[in-house]
Formats: sequence, C-alpha cells, structure tokens
Amino acid sequence: MIHLLLMHSIWSHFRSRNRSAIFLLHLSLLLSAILFTGTAWAQTIAFIPLLALTRDSNGINNPVTERVRQELVNRNKTLVPAEKVMRFLIRNRIRQLGKLTSYQASLVRKELQADLVLQGTLYQINTGELPLLCLTLQLSRTEDSKIIWSQTANLSYADQINLLGLDDPHGIEDLYAPFFEQLFASMPTSESTAGEATTSLNIDTIFIHPQYLRPGEEISCRVKIHKSIDEQGSMPELSVQVGDQHYPLTSNEGEYSYSTSWKAGGEAGTYTVNLLARWPSGISRESVIGIYSIDTEEPGVRLTLLGTELNGEILFSRNLRILPKLIKPEPISHWAISVTDEDEDVIVLIDKTGNLPRSLTWNGRTSYGTTADPGGYLITFRAWDRAERESSTEAWVQYLPELPEMTVEISREDPQIRVDLDYFTETPLIFWWAKFFKEDGSLLKLAQGTELPASIELDLANDSRDKIQCLLTARDILGNQYKKRIRDLFEMAEGEIEEIETSIETEWVEEF
Repeated sequence: MIHLLLMHSIWSHFRSRNRSAIFLLHLSLLLSAILFTGTAWAQTIAFIPLLALTRDSNGINNPVTERVRQELVNRNKTLVPAEKVMRFLIRNRIRQLGKLTSYQASLVRKELQADLVLQGTLYQINTGELPLLCLTLQLSRTEDSKIIWSQTANLSYADQINLLGLDDPHGIEDLYAPFFEQLFASMPTSESTAGEATTSLNIDTIFIHPQYLRPGEEISCRVKIHKSIDEQGSMPELSVQVGDQHYPLTSNEGEYSYSTSWKAGGEAGTYTVNLLARWPSGISRESVIGIYSIDTEEPGVRLTLLGTELNGEILFSRNLRILPKLIKPEPISHWAISVTDEDEDVIVLIDKTGNLPRSLTWNGRTSYGTTADPGGYLITFRAWDRAERESSTEAWVQYLPELPEMTVEISREDPQIRVDLDYFTETPLIFWWAKFFKEDGSLLKLAQGTELPASIELDLANDSRDKIQCLLTARDILGNQYKKRIRDLFEMAEGEIEEIETSIETEWVEEF
C-alpha cells in the first residue's frame, strides 16, 4: 500500500507538468517493481532443529542443523533467530522433534510471529571416509498446519566418484554443495500464508529396514501418515516405487500406517525409495522417503603382526601389535578377534561394534586374566559389513615369554682360568659378550659371539691372586637383554660364596 500511495501523491503534485509527471510515473513504477521484488519472500520461517534418527528416537544433530540454517540464509530466507527457537521449545516443553502438532504450530505463529515452520529428519549420515547424507525437510504454514512443501534428498560417496578419482569427495564437507542444491531445488520462492495449500502427503514417520542387505533379502517399508485428503475428502492410494518396480502399500488395521515388502535385486548399488500417492480426484504426489543399499561383495580383511620374524614365524615375548585392514574399504558394522591355542581352545575373544580399530595389542594374557603358556597361537580376525557379509583372516604366532638366561662355570688350572658359558632358553640370541677386568680396572680380555655354548681361557701369572671381575651381557631376537656381574672369578672357581648381580631388561613395544 505504501508504494501505491507514493505513486498517487507524486502524480497529483506534478499532474500539471506533463514531462516531469511522465518521468516520475516511470520512476514510481520502477520503485513499485523493486518493492514487489524485495518482498518476494516476506514470510518468516521458524526452523526447528533436525530430528536425528542416527542418534536415538529423539536426538538432535547440531552440525547439520546449523548447516541447513546457513543454506537457508544464503537463499535469502527470513529466519527466526536460533536462540529464540530454542527458548520456545524449552518454554513449551516440546521434546518430540520432526513433527509439530497443529496446536504447537499455532504457538509458533503466536509466540515467534512466524508464518511458516520448517522441520525435518536426518535419516543417515556418515562423516568418515565414505560420506553419506539422507535428509527430509517439510515446510508448513503456522496458520492452518498445511504442508506446502516437502523434500527428501540423499547423496553418498558412490554417487560422486569420478573417472580416475578426479574431484572425488574426501569427506562430508565435499557432499554439502551438491546435496543442498538437490534438496532445495524445488523449494517455493514465495508462498502466501493466506492461500490454500495444495493436496499433500502429511508423512509422520518412515521405516525402511534393513538399509544394507544382500541380494534376495527382504526389505520392509512402513509409512505412517496423518490425514491426507483431497478436495473430495478422499484418502489416496499409496505405493512404493524402486526403479521401475511398484509395490502397493496396504493399510495396517487399527493404525494410521501402511506397509509393504519386497525382495532385493541382484545388482549392487544404492536405491532410492519413492512414495507415490494417487487420489480418486486424479491428483497424484510423489516423494522420496529413503534409500537402501545392496552389497554383493565382502569387504575382505588382512592382518599384519608386528613381531619378530624367524624362519617364516612371528615371535613375541611381551606385546604383539596387530594391525587389521580392509582390502576393500567400506563401513563395518562389527568385528571380532580371537586367539586359539594349539589344543584349539579359545583363550581370547573380543567382539566390538563399529569400524575396525587402527591397531590392537596382545600382551599374552587370556580373557580369564591368566598368562598364556609359551607356544604357538592362532590369531583370527573377522569383520562384518553393514549387509552382514563376513570376511576373515588368520595368522600363527609364537609366544615366548621366557627371558634369556646364561649359565657360567669357572674352573682354574694354573696358569689359566677357564670360563664356560651356556644358554638354555629357546629364543635365539642376537649377540653375547664377556668383559674381564683386573683389580685396577684395566681390561684383561673381551670375548664375544652370537652362539653358545662357548669357552673362554684367561692366562694368568702363577702367583697372581688379584681379583678378576667379569661382566656378561646377552640379547635375544625379541629384544630381551640379560646382564650378569661376577665380582671375583677366583672365589667362584674355588666354590666360595661371592656376590653375583643379575639383571634382565626388556624392550617394550609402544602401544597406541
């Protein structure tokens, strides 16, 4: 009305001046066009946080909610501030998101002064290496709760991969631009809050199960809708479409829901599920209600054991690092690892949900809290993808917890002392050495080698009674180190009590 009054005032004031009047009339018309254009979307939208079924029956996904809000702002939509919406939800104790009642919608209009309310449900999201997003939005008037627009969009890594991997998505951020372009493509640019909404489907809940399956398995679909009548007051005939196949939905007695089921095809891929509605009046509506994926290949898994390799076997004494990895990367529903002894008894069993761990460490203990006996063990790792396809691999390992130990025998046959060294532990040695020192600290002799037993002879003066001290060190292939100190070889040779110091050092494998 303001722009019309402006036109009338300008024309009345300058009607005696033809040229100026004509010019100003053109200017007024231009202003009118600008004013009309500037109010193309004059309605205020109350955007309710998204219901995230990926969390629980009434969860909220704040990052995706904020991203949708930003996309709406970028499309010049007028939104009620997010803080004001949250205070409204708390004040009115609205805990069930995704579908406001007619009374709650009227409160949105009264308290938030919003003409429209936008709400939605996040059905699927994967922010990992194989990003996936499936979201439904529904726009309705607060005046009469009539739905004026609804749309479901889904996009996955598989939809965006290109030849040679050019511009392939590396995360969920790379999917946002094409996803929201698809989602908002049909959103109305303007809608009168006083006009009549077209006949629409008032979808309440959607249940499609399972979302990941193998060829030939059965898919169930159940849809709950609120009263969706046309001008003649008739409910529509509903069916589900997947590709070129149609599956009629039948009403569930005593419920406002419809269900159907069908067998999955044999070709791998992601399939879109469309809900078709046809009223007796001839009106028809179509809406994407979800997706499901058919998996025809198992992921495949391989196992790397970070121990010490000897003659084709993996050995360890303290900690064995285990690195599982998928041959064909894809999300995993759960995995399990077991350790079986040579008698085929399972001594370790762990079963976890979610994707594979980066690494595992076995410290030689059993699930019963005891230490395993030395010997050979079979490590088996299994993984199941979201379609419950199982992959497994196994590897043998030798657990050798015994620490290296050397025996020392000393005999004297003037003018010599003979030192005999031996080693009885099964774990092979990398090296050994023996250092002999005179009483004044000078080095008398150094002997070393990689194999035992060995004999060492020390030449001495016949009348020498000076103390001779000995340091022994040995290291096995597992990193364990043995050290021994003999303070006086003469006393030990004569069978006298002497002080011997022994220590064992272990090289630990870092856990992460």
